[in-house]
Amino acid sequence: MKKWLYPLLLIIFLSILIGAGTLRRGHEWGDDWAWYVLQAKSIAESSLDEFIAISDFTNYQSTSHLGPLAYPWGYPLILTPFYAWNGISPMTLKIPGLIFYGGFLFILYLFASSRFTRTESLLFVSLFAFNPMLIEFLDYILSDIPFLFFSTLTLYLVTREGKRDWWHYAFIGAAIFFTTFLRATGLLLLGCFLVVEFFKLLAHRREWDTAKRIVLNSFIVCAAFALLWIANALIFPGGGESYLSQYKNLTVDLVRGFIGAYFKVFGGFFGSDPWAYQYLYYVVLVFALFGAWIRRRDELYFILFFAVWMLVHITYPYWQGSRYIFPLLPIFIYFAFQGMKFVVGRLSEKYQVTGRRVVCGFWLAMVVYFLFTTGVSAYNNVRNGRQINGPFDPVSMEVYDWVERKTSPNSVLIFYKARAMRLMTNHPTIMIYECDGMTKGDYLILSKKVGENNQIPPEDIDSCNLPLDKVFENRRFIIYHILK
Repeated sequence: MKKWLYPLLLIIFLSILIGAGTLRRGHEWGDDWAWYVLQAKSIAESSLDEFIAISDFTNYQSTSHLGPLAYPWGYPLILTPFYAWNGISPMTLKIPGLIFYGGFLFILYLFASSRFTRTESLLFVSLFAFNPMLIEFLDYILSDIPFLFFSTLTLYLVTREGKRDWWHYAFIGAAIFFTTFLRATGLLLLGCFLVVEFFKLLAHRREWDTAKRIVLNSFIVCAAFALLWIANALIFPGGGESYLSQYKNLTVDLVRGFIGAYFKVFGGFFGSDPWAYQYLYYVVLVFALFGAWIRRRDELYFILFFAVWMLVHITYPYWQGSRYIFPLLPIFIYFAFQGMKFVVGRLSEKYQVTGRRVVCGFWLAMVVYFLFTTGVSAYNNVRNGRQINGPFDPVSMEVYDWVERKTSPNSVLIFYKARAMRLMTNHPTIMIYECDGMTKGDYLILSKKVGENNQIPPEDIDSCNLPLDKVFENRRFIIYHILK
């Protein structure tokens, strides 16, 4: 066994152990996860068409769209065996994230090892293995971590040096497909690949053999992608087309705000304290920009993908937070490493050894800080019994129990997180936050704690002059029967 494999496996094992320790027995209220699980349920029960009908009702009867009719089916397919095994169990449904995170770290080492020394490569991987922002995200039932695995795999395959047979390009096409199968923006990887290959073709247009090889390799990538995409289209229904309708809400002010917001969100990689995500981030950013400049000819694919990815997301009319920059983090830190290495290399020979020690010491200090932070978080979570939160806590469960016992299966519920309520009660559910639409439902469920977050607050509901009969109340929710 190669010597580098022992420390790498130890890093990955410790990362997964800490990640498993941070998992809680509940989930945040944001209900994208619920739709992923409902899609997985439809795969397990062979009821894809029924799911599309449910999604159509939930989206088009609500005051506004809650999301696409169907997310790309890759992540629900990953969840399917875990759903079939243990149903709607948050702990079980979070296992795929741990598995794909371990795979991501392994690919990340392969990516780094062709560019850095073994010590630098292990430091590079450790920064991601124990990063608080990424470890925390393992507690979410969302597609971001599997997407990070496949996007990083694609970056590695596209830029890997050495002999490349036709199967290597077939693997590139497959990796791009599986990335897109998880999230539609994975298609940007294919677009960037073809643009880079086009520039190569222009540079070698007078060299027939080289030009022919570039065209053939590009065709293999596209063919592999297309064949898998056709299979996907034949097996799974569409539904992601409704993403495009959301662009009607795009404004210039939104774009301006997102430019600054996404610029700052990279700082979250270094921590939540102001000194980390502001000052430390700005220092690293300088080296990253420097590294990108000096590597611009050798790493054109990285730079192009980074730029196009950011352009697409700052022009998407809804804020997505740190999770949408995850695929760019390996590129950002890679360029920071390169910038620092270049600066050290420019020092006089007398100071180069000291410079390398300072750089390694800096990254090692970050790894130790990350390891301590995530280790303490995991320890506290386990000690506190992996707190049940959000839609799985006892107060929420009282609501589901009442709905299932006291209402007919066809009763339409109105709730501010319609997709989560649909999953947990199997009742048709819509989101209404205007008085005029309330009569579409049979029962109105209001949260006492979220104010005007996609609902009419309980203290304002009387202003709608609706025929309501309060039938249930606990410390966080009120249920009204809408009399008709």
